[in-house]
Amino acid sequence: MKKLILIMCVLFLYGYMSYGQDEEVISSGSRIKYAAYSPSTSAIIGVHGGLLGNSGGVISGNDVLQSGGIYLSARYNNRNILNLDRLSVDLGVSMQLIEMAYVFVGAGYGEYKYPYREPSLLPDKEIKGLEIEGGAILKIGKFNLHAGVSTLKFEHLDFFGGVGYTF
Repeated sequence: MKKLILIMCVLFLYGYMSYGQDEEVISSGSRIKYAAYSPSTSAIIGVHGGLLGNSGGVISGNDVLQSGGIYLSARYNNRNILNLDRLSVDLGVSMQLIEMAYVFVGAGYGEYKYPYREPSLLPDKEIKGLEIEGGAILKIGKFNLHAGVSTLKFEHLDFFGGVGYTF
């Protein structure tokens, strides 16, 4: 199930980015693509990418639709890397505030399982369900830095950050 979710997200992101390369979409929205490595406090493997608005930002008085974008983020960890299992897939929207600063918010599905070490009478801590995330992206030339926080059913808090490249 986890592999199927990740494959679907990768195909969705690839399809959306391919759609963004059409001349019609570029001329009307002026979107730029980005991809970033995005680990979190509970997942070593993580990606964050999508399309960002490139209109100067809503604080500068530009159109909200031209300043908007879409992103997809995914994080994964298994028990062999850290002593927990983690899967997270989120889809959301981003908004350009000023020329180099963006904010984003999204929602998706997440799983978290922390096995207690033996001997323990406590059952494994397991959470599955709705995940909400938000954060900010700072674009510096062709590179970008981002940071944010996500919560899984308001029971597990996860901080993430990363560095990426803008195409």
